[in-house]
Amino acid sequence: MKKLTLLSLLCLLLGALAPYPGRAQGNVPFTIANNSPFADNSLFVAIVGIDGAGNHVWVNPRNGQVLPMSSAYNTVTGPTYNGNTGPGQNSKYAGCFFRLSDIPNKTFTLPYIAGCRVFIAQGQQLYLYFFGASGAPSGYAAPDFQNPNDPNKGIRYEFIELTNNQYGFFGNPTRVDSYHYPMGLELWGGGGYYKRVGELKSHADILSAYQSFAPPAFQSLLNTAAGTITCPGKSPAFQSGGTQVGYFGSYIDAIWSKYANEDLIFYAGDAGVFKGRISNGRLTVVGQSGGFAGRTGVVARKPTTQEVLEGKGALDNRVGDGDCDLVVQAQLCAAINRHVVNTTTANPGQQNWYNAAQYYQTAPANYYARFWHQGGISVDNLNYGFAYDDVNDQSSSVHAAQPTRVTATFGGFAGTTPPPAGGVATLYKDCNYTGTAVALPPGDYPLSALLSRGLLNDDLSSLRVSSGYEAVLYENDNFTGASLLVTSAGNACLVGNPLGTDNWNDKTTSLRVRAASTATFSRLLEAEAATLNNGMTVEACSEGGQNMGYVDAGDYLVWNAISFPTSGAYLIEYRMASGTGGGTLSADLNAGAIQLGSTSVGGTGGWQNWTTVSRTVNLTAGTYNFGIYAQTGGWNLNWVRITKVNTAARPATVTATTAGAADEAADLRLFPNPVTDGQLHLTLNAALGSGEYQIVNTLGQVVTTGHLSQQTTLNVSQLPAGVYTLLVISPDKHKLVRRFSKQ
Repeated sequence: MKKLTLLSLLCLLLGALAPYPGRAQGNVPFTIANNSPFADNSLFVAIVGIDGAGNHVWVNPRNGQVLPMSSAYNTVTGPTYNGNTGPGQNSKYAGCFFRLSDIPNKTFTLPYIAGCRVFIAQGQQLYLYFFGASGAPSGYAAPDFQNPNDPNKGIRYEFIELTNNQYGFFGNPTRVDSYHYPMGLELWGGGGYYKRVGELKSHADILSAYQSFAPPAFQSLLNTAAGTITCPGKSPAFQSGGTQVGYFGSYIDAIWSKYANEDLIFYAGDAGVFKGRISNGRLTVVGQSGGFAGRTGVVARKPTTQEVLEGKGALDNRVGDGDCDLVVQAQLCAAINRHVVNTTTANPGQQNWYNAAQYYQTAPANYYARFWHQGGISVDNLNYGFAYDDVNDQSSSVHAAQPTRVTATFGGFAGTTPPPAGGVATLYKDCNYTGTAVALPPGDYPLSALLSRGLLNDDLSSLRVSSGYEAVLYENDNFTGASLLVTSAGNACLVGNPLGTDNWNDKTTSLRVRAASTATFSRLLEAEAATLNNGMTVEACSEGGQNMGYVDAGDYLVWNAISFPTSGAYLIEYRMASGTGGGTLSADLNAGAIQLGSTSVGGTGGWQNWTTVSRTVNLTAGTYNFGIYAQTGGWNLNWVRITKVNTAARPATVTATTAGAADEAADLRLFPNPVTDGQLHLTLNAALGSGEYQIVNTLGQVVTTGHLSQQTTLNVSQLPAGVYTLLVISPDKHKLVRRFSKQ
């Protein structure tokens, strides 16, 4: 089976270790687009992965049903090559593939799932073998094109690897093993997030470009007849007995010789600077700064060419401080593939292994990986050419903490219209649009991307944005912390409200530039300025001005006469702090006639340690009284910001409940919500009599069933923390649906 990339390994660990509580955005719609000459009925789709309990599962893309892997699904007869009848000894394989034409709208619901692969095969299904959901053996047998008798040989296929959990969506197409056909991946998320990765050229053009590009040592990776390119680590030429088995040998020898006598000092991005030497064949370095300062990382022995190409063996080995070992090994592996370890300069001092302009400039280097990063092949020259290609963010990876939809495109982006390019937002070092200026096209810019363009941290003072676009500024890296929306009106000396009390001068650490909605709207509601305050106390705020504190369950604030100019999706952001374990608030319009749902904040480490939490809802244009209600106490509030989001972005939560639905809410009441003591009290309208109920988790699995009389108390203490759906069907088939959270 394929070695996991560094990103997918991280995602798998996150998925396996985390408890999978419910999250606001719920399950994610995943669309498979077909940008190939092949008909939809000739493309076959399967989804396999691991659920929140650690069980191996597969997803039926026609109905979104999540099913445990079981050998009982091995019902499809596959080919037998030279007596290879598969793990079941009967040439039977899993019936988990479905034609793309049979998937409604070519879209399925992606559940919470870790270590997941979405396979797309052309012409016929792949032959996966299911062992089981748990125990040993468990999981599935994947295609192995190194095996000449594998039942999948000769089948064109691609896959997206991903994890979707409470931390968001992590995913990527990959060239770590091979290339069979162009692929594209697009991800949309809360706050206007959008990113696409994948190939830009047609299949024929990619094969032709590789043939023209590849040096002789890498030409054998191209199989013109099959239309495939195999990574060097899986190619016979680079394996035992092959002509290139020692391809990196002399370079690795030079590294091990040089740094046995002098210090190897290298910069590794957020991981920091490391320094050390090779002794008795072992490289030992110590973090000098950054995330691993004072910690020791070890490469136990000199790696081989195959270990460098595949990131395995000595370069995937916990020796002492395991996490630090793996970080150092990933840095070294990437540096050798890219040929940026200096072996020629006497005492080179600190080396910058994060200067992408220096990658692949000298042989020997991994020219298979370089091909995917050269101009015009991949979006933004990003791709996964080897397992640790995400070192210095060179991989084709996407991540959104609040994903709203995903599209994987078989055939990549050849012939499609790219998003707008060019500078649509101009950033200035000084107020009044003066000082150093940098123009940015649409896109996401973490701090590293800003630094690469000459923009320092906390050094932005004014901003102009072209008509039809907007920018979102964030106080922290990676689009976290407080945020400020800047529209085409610009902002001459960055402030967040007309009074100038929300100072954003020299505060920006990351930002997004995106297409604006047709009618941009943003309204900042200061907590202390609410029209009506029931139970909260005004106090001084560390961010300036005042905030509301001493919040107890049942307290609320109301701001009167808030006008929403257009119908559609709105982002509601809450600036909150909690010196305890956090709490939950809900929002509504017109004294609860329209419910906007609940939002929770965890403990922030102090009553003045602020963070921003948010949710997206659908609203109808009009003027309302906007209120927030303390479902539980234990938090402070500085402000609320309501922003019209791009019309292309789907709401991340359920559409706001209308007044008509609020009347229906009287038919079934449940409290407390969230449940903290395990006792959920239900009251059913006497006119409906009684009913049968189900409790369904966020994976769509029924976890509890029973009978509901007019008043019932359910013990849900056995349920893990998370969000659940309660479904009640009365004798007259009246269906009632409610959501509740268990803490």
